[in-house]
Amino acid sequence: MLHRDKAVEHALESIRHGPAAGWETLTPHERAGLKSALTGIWENCGQEHWQRYCFSTLTKADILELIRLVSTMKGKHAGPCGSSEAVEAILLSCSGNNRRH
Repeated sequence: MLHRDKAVEHALESIRHGPAAGWETLTPHERAGLKSALTGIWENCGQEHWQRYCFSTLTKADILELIRLVSTMKGKHAGPCGSSEAVEAILLSCSGNNRRH
C-alpha cells in the first residue's frame, strides 16, 4: 500500500507540474477524483504498465476524462486497465504527435 501511495503521489506531482494540466483550475473535488482514479489505475494495471504512463503530458481535458472513465468503471467487474482502451490511450499519449484530439 505504501508503494501504491508513493506512486500515486509521484504521478500527481508530475501532473501538477505539467504544462497543460491546468492544475490550479481543478476543483478540490476534481483533484480528489483524480487521486482516486490514479489509485484505481495503479491497483489494476500493474507496475510495468504504470511505468510507461506519461502523467506530465496530461491536459485538463485528459484529467477530467480519466476521472469520468474510471468512476464509471467502478462497480463493474473489469478494472480500469483491462477494460478500457480509452484509459490506456490517454495515459500512453506521450508526445504531441500522439494526441487524440
